[in-house]
Amino acid sequence: MIKFKSFIVESSEASSAFNSAKKIAPYITSERYRNSFLEAASALSQAADDKEIYNSRFGEYKGSLSRGIEYAYRTLFDKIKQDVMDSGQETSDLWSLTSTAEINKLAKIYDKMKPQNKEASDFMNAIRGIPNALKIMKPYIKSGRAPAKPKPGQFVKPLASVDATKLATKFMTEASQSFADKLKSDISDQLRTAYNKVSKITVPTDLPKDPNSMSVATAIFIARIKDGKKYLELKNNSAAIVEKLIQDTVDDIINGFIYKNASKLALVLQKKDAPKTHKILKTNVRNGMVENTMEFDFNDGSSFILESSVVYKYSKTGKLFFQYPTRFKNVKLADGSSMKMPSEEKMIKEF
Repeated sequence: MIKFKSFIVESSEASSAFNSAKKIAPYITSERYRNSFLEAASALSQAADDKEIYNSRFGEYKGSLSRGIEYAYRTLFDKIKQDVMDSGQETSDLWSLTSTAEINKLAKIYDKMKPQNKEASDFMNAIRGIPNALKIMKPYIKSGRAPAKPKPGQFVKPLASVDATKLATKFMTEASQSFADKLKSDISDQLRTAYNKVSKITVPTDLPKDPNSMSVATAIFIARIKDGKKYLELKNNSAAIVEKLIQDTVDDIINGFIYKNASKLALVLQKKDAPKTHKILKTNVRNGMVENTMEFDFNDGSSFILESSVVYKYSKTGKLFFQYPTRFKNVKLADGSSMKMPSEEKMIKEF
């Protein structure tokens, strides 16, 4: 069974990591890039606290953050390069830091360096949490662009309280645990089948176009050119890569399921005491698609059924993403009246 951290704790870790990275700003010699870096770090920290950021903004801020780290590291290494070489440390892997994915690798090298370079250690410690922070942000990313400011009288969802969010997260984590094993089995079957289908292919145009095959092929092949012709080279650890792809896909689905549904449920729960009873009525997993139904009963006689699901979608470029529809059904209010299938707005206002 997969264990899940509370996304409340994770968002705090991410926020702290982005704020910590600001310590390297003095190494960025360009004022324009330095200001862009600081703005991005602050915006990502706030987004982690809010547990929400639009994809267009996330891409923009991630790019500015990465560029800032790259330019800052360039300044740092120019400064300490001679000291590093004098220590006898091999420098071939230390000349540049062009991607946030390289942070952990470089940090480990500097950690093992004898004697340690304090300036390098301080620099790496400031940015060490960035790779994990960006990973934590994944479930918070919303597709598209931020909406325009609401018009007068337009409904705007309130922020849920911390206590309601914790309680909703607990319930949705419980729901996810009811299907996690079956979901992993389904995803494993799909991606391992795709791996067996494509792993022997060497000509790019022979690759199947179905999403699973494309996802696996992107992960396991290196594109090469020989005598002017493109060919595919299978990575040595391709089987392990597919296993990691399976686990990452399952984790992404479940983390998104917990966050997206908890954020909606919390806004309803915060209007009541904790439910008197709750139970899972049904869970169904089919070809990686998830459907979960839970029932909640409260001390004042009110109740509702929550239907949550995971839906696969593909962009025009074939990129996989997930949607998490949530429906409130068979809603009974404290006065005995009922609502068959109210909107989220109606539930927040009237339940």
